[in-house]
Amino acid sequence: MTIWLLDTISIKTVKRWVHRYRLEKHLNRRPQPGQVRKLNEDQRNVVMQIIEDKPFLNAAVVGRKFGVHKNTIRRIWAEGGHFHRFAARKPKLTEEQKEARMGYALENLTRDWSNVVFSDEKTFQTDRHQRLHVYRPNKSRYNPKYIQERQRSGRISAGYWGWISMYGPGELVAVGGCLNSKGYIEILEDILKPTMALSFGGFKDMIFMQDNCSIHTAKICEKWFGDNADLVRLNTPVNSPDLNPIENVWAEMVREWMSIYPRNLQNLDSVVISKWEELRNNPAYFERLYKSMPARLNAVIDANGGHTKY
Repeated sequence: MTIWLLDTISIKTVKRWVHRYRLEKHLNRRPQPGQVRKLNEDQRNVVMQIIEDKPFLNAAVVGRKFGVHKNTIRRIWAEGGHFHRFAARKPKLTEEQKEARMGYALENLTRDWSNVVFSDEKTFQTDRHQRLHVYRPNKSRYNPKYIQERQRSGRISAGYWGWISMYGPGELVAVGGCLNSKGYIEILEDILKPTMALSFGGFKDMIFMQDNCSIHTAKICEKWFGDNADLVRLNTPVNSPDLNPIENVWAEMVREWMSIYPRNLQNLDSVVISKWEELRNNPAYFERLYKSMPARLNAVIDANGGHTKY
């Protein structure tokens, strides 16, 4: 044993341990002192107040102000209950729009959604908008303070219009250029009417849902709906994607192709169409979306017309 120790441990190390034993009478591990904090309590409180006031602030910026690394700032924020997350992105809501959402939710809370057809336009892009980082407490993703509000505008790659029912996807059609009211009427006449007739045998007992944007509510569109009174129409409030489950369908399509995200316009259309068609194999997904409508409306009411998790 002595020979093995001499072969594996240096004489200098042996002497150091012998000296320690003579002084302390044991070889137990010494208690380690706690790490000295780089910022005192007052500074840490200031750091926490900063992120309370400005939750989108960069940790590196705050770190430079206090002369510490960004990870130190992030650790202080985490200890205070604010964690690094991606900010939820929602349309900006005015007080008037919040009131409209509340009224819509209260009015339709007991509606039977199984006979409702939801429709919407969607612009698919070959790139992604940058998402903001935010530091926030857990279970506060949809608190207005921590939401990255965005406008609906953006660089157009390829536009589409489609409709869904409780039983699956209906029709999806490409929209060339910027859709206007005249083009929308052509879609209603040439796409919606024949495909709904094919799927449901007509419009009887069916309700057509569209959002309340100006294209849909123009005078020529109002006239078209007046001439087609057998199609019952219901408008969702402006800036309310959480009240239209087809928005979840768009998100599902994009999520499914993230690994093969189209990089150019040449293959964008084929990817969009193929993902739409694949959803026909998952009718249970659409049933779940429709069954979520009461919960969506209650969430709007609980948020006083504000943003929800949907």
